Amino acid sequence: MKAVKHYTELIDEAEAMEAEGELKKAAALYESALKQKPFHEKPYDRLMTIYRKLKDYKKEVQTIDKALALFKEHYDKKAAPFSGKDKVGQLSKQLLASVTGNPKRTSYTTYPEPIPRWTVRKNNAEKKIK
Repeated sequence: MKAVKHYTELIDEAEAMEAEGELKKAAALYESALKQKPFHEKPYDRLMTIYRKLKDYKKEVQTIDKALALFKEHYDKKAAPFSGKDKVGQLSKQLLASVTGNPKRTSYTTYPEPIPRWTVRKNNAEKKIK
């Protein structure tokens, strides 16, 4: 039976493989690390970079899509309690409207990093596919 390596061991090995130019091996190690800790930004960033170096833009876009879906879902869940019709939700909407100076704005439309950066990267990778 093969022993499962810890997340940090996988990242360290992946970085070493990447430094040696063994990009496919590094990608496999980063994928394994993501199975253990899917909400870590670094493995996604490194996979995106590796696929770009390998000119595998389809895999790069797939990785970006996977990361964006996971991170957006996370932030949407965090925002959900503040978008309801209860007192907290009403106060949150009022505060947002007053801070932005726009009384019609009652929900957040932007995500924190790394989502905007990954969105730009996705657009660039999709252009390379075409």
